[in-house]
Parts: sequence; C-alpha cells; structure tokens
Amino acid sequence: MHILIVQPTCDKKGHYGIWTVRMCQELAKRGHKVTLWTNRVYPDRYLREKPLFRIIELCGGRYSFEKWDNYKRNQLLFYYGYYKNSYLVTSAALQWSESEDVDVGFLTDVEFAVASLLLKRYRKQIPPMVMHVNAANFSFGTYAGSFFKKSYKVLQRKIFKSTLGGEIKALVVLGEWHKQQLKNQLDLSDDFLIEVIPDAAEISPTLLEKHEARKKLQIDFGGPVFLFFGILRKDKGIEHLIKALPFLRNEDFRLVIAGAPMEYAEGEIRAMLEQEKISDKVILRLSYISDDEVPLYYSACDAAVLPYSCLYSGGSGPLMKGSCTYRRPVIATNVSELGRLVREYNLGLIAEPDNPWAIAEKMREFISLPQETKEMMTQNASRLARANSWQALGERYSRLYEKVLQCATR
Repeated sequence: MHILIVQPTCDKKGHYGIWTVRMCQELAKRGHKVTLWTNRVYPDRYLREKPLFRIIELCGGRYSFEKWDNYKRNQLLFYYGYYKNSYLVTSAALQWSESEDVDVGFLTDVEFAVASLLLKRYRKQIPPMVMHVNAANFSFGTYAGSFFKKSYKVLQRKIFKSTLGGEIKALVVLGEWHKQQLKNQLDLSDDFLIEVIPDAAEISPTLLEKHEARKKLQIDFGGPVFLFFGILRKDKGIEHLIKALPFLRNEDFRLVIAGAPMEYAEGEIRAMLEQEKISDKVILRLSYISDDEVPLYYSACDAAVLPYSCLYSGGSGPLMKGSCTYRRPVIATNVSELGRLVREYNLGLIAEPDNPWAIAEKMREFISLPQETKEMMTQNASRLARANSWQALGERYSRLYEKVLQCATR
C-alpha cells in the first residue's frame, strides 16, 4: 500500500527524527510505498543504509525547526514555530495527496487543532487518516500548564473530537493507560479503533565498560551512579528528585543530571541544589546531549531514575529509548505507563510520585540490592527491548494500516 507520513518537525530536538525515519524505513522494508512529508530531516543520522522511502521536505527544507528550538524558554515564539510548521507542512501534504494514489495517511507531532481543521478542509480528497497521540491530556485538569493553556486544551479537545470517526479513522497511543484515558477524555465508543503501539527500542550494540565511559565523561567516581536523562520539564519531577537527595546524605553515590533545561533556567536547577546543600553528590550536564554521547551516559550509570510527577501523561519512551535500549535498571514513579511496565517486566523499583522521601528510599534500596538482582533487571530490560524493536514497530504499524483500509472499504 502507499502510506503518507506527515511529520512537520522532524528536526526538532529529541526523538522526533529518529522515530519517524526508522518507522518509515521499517514500513518500506515490508514492501510498502512510503512517502514522508516533513519540514527537514537527516536520515543519514539514523540509518546505516540508504532510505527506502521517499522524502519530501517543504520548500527544500526551508522550514527547519532549529531556530524555534532555541526559543524554548520563550514559549510564544516556540509555539509560533510549532503552529506554523504544523499548518504549512500538513496542508501541503494533504493537497499533494489529492493527485497521488495514497491508501492511508498518518499524522504525528501535528498540533491537534490545526490538524483537525485542515483535515476538515481537505476531507473530500484525503485518504483514511490515523493520528498519533503521545499524551493523554485533553482536559483542563490533566494538562500541565497555565490557566490559558488549560483552557485552550479544552477547546482543542472539542475541535479534535469532531474528526474522530470521520476524517480520522484510528488513533495510535503508547500504552493501555493512554487508551483508557483517551476513551474517557474524548468520550469514545468501544468500537472506535485505538491501537496500542509502544515506543520502539534499539537493540543496542555492546556498551562501554562503566569505568571507561566515566573516564570519557570525566566522572571521577567509582561508586553507584544514578542518571536523570532528558529535557528538563516540570512534569519530569526533577524538583522532587533534588529534594530526595538530602535523605541520602549518608549514602555514597553520585547523580548525573544530563539534559537541556526547557521549563527551567540553568540557574534555577543550581539554586535548588544549593538550597538542599547537596551539590557535592550531583554532576550537572545541563545542555543538549548529542546522539553520539547518549550511550556514554547510560554506560556510565548503574541505574536510570525517572522521578516523573503525577502531571506526566506521556508514554514509555524514557524506558524504551533509555533503560531498555541500554540495558539499565530503572527507578521510576508510578505514573502513566511507567509504573505498569516496570512492575510487569521487573525492570527496577517503583516509587510513589511527587514524594521525595519515597524516591530516596527506592534509591537507597537499589544501592543495597544484590548484584544478581540488578543483573536480572538488566536482562529483563534487554528482553523488553527485543520485544519492542524497530522491526516489531514496523510490523505493528503495517497491520494497523491494513486494518484501517479494511474498515474503510466496508
């Protein structure tokens, strides 16, 4: 079948590019004709072979998201860039589909209200569409943000909901938790197709020895090292993690915080550490971590820490792309899909969210675990990664598109 993939921010910092490129490649390997419409993309960063799918960059890549990424501290400018790209790339892709023999379309990281209005505008010419939903936060109470943002989320839900069952034939979500939440938030019937397809994991090559990775990262410490990795947002619970550290003052460990501040200034993070008088146990790397450096950080640590707050409504990416890909145990809070996956697959320890003392106790417990228990968690992470490889992701999406086409032709 001919599959249209629309991704308006493929070069945005994070996992957007690698996820889109690898998914397109896996679908193409299964014999599908795949066309990716995007703003700008660098497939050579994520593939060792030649892309098997067609790439169309709007205006030859003119709408790179790089400059908007630099405005993350200025929310108005950042969202202006996001809305602009969502509109321009999506409208161009939908217009293009009118003259092409496209069987099914897939939208990912397109702003929901923009996507919905464009789908309605071009509804007579578009193929059956599937929408990717990363977070289940379509209500005033579940969205983490200002009063204005929460109010907009309610309006967005109303617009988005009007396309479900019409222009949008199916949703893809990252976990069973998201599926149930979206059914409630969007008041969806049981017969509306919501497919659960978790984040994919790399089958990682051999990692460096811990001491070698630490040497490369200039971490001069031989004891237990915990890793908090990723863009620093409010819903990731960094404040609770920092407040947990004083409870561990008598333990010998280090915490590496690696990632670019998004909803914090670097000075705010440093001030929190100074206030808790715990800076001596923390190694800060407050900048964007390149793809080449990511394996080093996971190789250097003993366990990843995901202290996410109750506000977190995202998916399993931190587990699949981090702990499972790089075969590391995890200490996670019981939110979204994280708690279920850690518990079901025995990937590590689970703490109560928004509770610094509970997080500290689980970190303390991990330090005292027998080595064979930690090794078992490592093996479990590896098995889950293999079960959710890119090949498995491609197969699941292929089956979904076939299902959508079958429903559309009835």
